[in-house]
Amino acid sequence: MNRSQALDNLWLARALYDLGAVSFGDFTLGGTTTNSPVFINPKLLISNPMALRVAAKLMHQEVTLAQSLRRARVHPYDVVAGVPVGGLLLATAFSLESSVPLIYPRLKPEGTGPRGIEGRYRSGMRALLIDDLITGGRSILETATFLEEHDIVVHDALVLIDRDMGAHARLKAQGINLISIIKLDVMMKFYSSAGLIDPDDYQRYLTFAKQSTPSRSALPEAEKK
Repeated sequence: MNRSQALDNLWLARALYDLGAVSFGDFTLGGTTTNSPVFINPKLLISNPMALRVAAKLMHQEVTLAQSLRRARVHPYDVVAGVPVGGLLLATAFSLESSVPLIYPRLKPEGTGPRGIEGRYRSGMRALLIDDLITGGRSILETATFLEEHDIVVHDALVLIDRDMGAHARLKAQGINLISIIKLDVMMKFYSSAGLIDPDDYQRYLTFAKQSTPSRSALPEAEKK
């Protein structure tokens, strides 16, 4: 990551804070992670078009860079697919930034819309899966499985914020490469150094993060190297 991108990441972290997207308390995340002292709501980016645009730009830049390497870290893709609901918001912005078509996997009926996929696609298409935040990776794995049921291949997933709680290893074990733009730990360090959050809240986060980090013994062999 170059200095310019790092500064953009911190600018985005500050924008999220200013939007009220960072809350402290006692939260259950995704139905599995309990007693988290911090909750992040990236969906609030839609309230700041410039911040949403910066998020899409950073995501597109990261994917383009990963594809340009001699040993590309991102597979070619034909469409982008947003994980409902926050992922769809970012995937829409990414589609506009990159001019790549968008599809929307509807995993369950909504209103008059049946379970299925919105948008044009064909059998064998490759999708870049996009979500706003990842904790354990369940939503991405469920959406990838749903797309595969429709003969759409998912090799890579792109997320804006990674809570760094083992999702990378879990996705890799299922053949999906995870690309993240900013780690929650980086955001928390920035907020603390800028005096934006209470020192006690930051300490509670550090304690939780240490306790929640998967042990190396729990990782696949490839992840231990």
